[in-house]
Amino acid sequence: MRCVIDVIRATLVAAFCAGCSNAQPADPQASDPQTSDVRASHAGRIVERIDTALAENDIPGAIVLLDIAGERVSIARGLADRETGLAMETTFLLRAASIGKLHTAAVVHQLILNGDLSLDMSLVDLVAPHFLEGVANADQATIRQLLNHTSGIPDYYDDSWFAQVNAVEGNTADRALAHIRGAPADFPPGTQHAYSNTNYQYLALAAEAVTGQTLDSLYHQFVFTPLGLVATGYNIQFDPRDRIHGYGSVLDPEQDVYELLENNGPDGGIFTTADELADFLAAVFAEDGRLQAIGASMMSDLYDRGEGRYRALGPTYVEHPLGFTAVTHGGSIAGYGTIAIRLLSQDATIIVHVNRDRPDIAGQLARQILLEALTGSAD
Repeated sequence: MRCVIDVIRATLVAAFCAGCSNAQPADPQASDPQTSDVRASHAGRIVERIDTALAENDIPGAIVLLDIAGERVSIARGLADRETGLAMETTFLLRAASIGKLHTAAVVHQLILNGDLSLDMSLVDLVAPHFLEGVANADQATIRQLLNHTSGIPDYYDDSWFAQVNAVEGNTADRALAHIRGAPADFPPGTQHAYSNTNYQYLALAAEAVTGQTLDSLYHQFVFTPLGLVATGYNIQFDPRDRIHGYGSVLDPEQDVYELLENNGPDGGIFTTADELADFLAAVFAEDGRLQAIGASMMSDLYDRGEGRYRALGPTYVEHPLGFTAVTHGGSIAGYGTIAIRLLSQDATIIVHVNRDRPDIAGQLARQILLEALTGSAD
């Protein structure tokens, strides 16, 4: 779809710069009044779409990044902090929540490529016995089943878990696994699919066991340092760049949840900027990406969930009816919702982050903006 990319470059990229904090150079065709009119019109529709979604869903602010064929624009709208009136900025850290599972998966796949792990290794041969005791299916699950959520190990993250989330205790393997000891398995390993945060707690334990290193060290060794991700970090809550306050919880729809230690651990502890998240996705899933071998390993096995949706060994893989193929992952915690989509059929990435627990709205915005960019219609 080269022609689509050319049209986007000519009519969309500069248009996005209305309201952008990191404006791109003007396109040479900007001197054409008709082209300028198209850009201005499109920019207005995009910003209006974001602002309408914020207003209709009582969301204080949003960050949107669109990268097509290496042309990247970012928009920040609304507020990062209602109390102080701090405006949202595109350089603020995102509490990426479950999108961080892709970073954990990248570490695991690098260890697979290194020969330290294999997809069919069992947890029982990797993890200390006390981590497995009382956890259904933990003594049978394989690395493959943990990565694609077919282990049947129950998810520790439920309403009763959230009731324990506080501003003092972090999300550790000991706490998470203690919460589900004695709970029944969801199904026999490998027979069905059910998303479970517990799987990534175990993947981290396996990675640490075979390397003798902490997960934080492995992130830096395999991902952060090779890609030059200087803003991205693990469990760096309250970093000076972590300035986005999230709003709403199951206990109080208006609660400022910034202080809660919820966004941490191997299943959701990555903090990153929209720019660096886009860099990571391109490095892993672009054909010429620096970590392309990791991306190929992630895509080497697809669990068919029906209707064009598959669980790869990390992300969700989607075959859209319009012919697009993409990998995607969402992140949802109290007060924050994020979606990241990387098209495989085209060189394009979109990231949407909102500071309310509305991943549905983040996803809706991402799909509308991306489809309009690629097809001219958000439907």
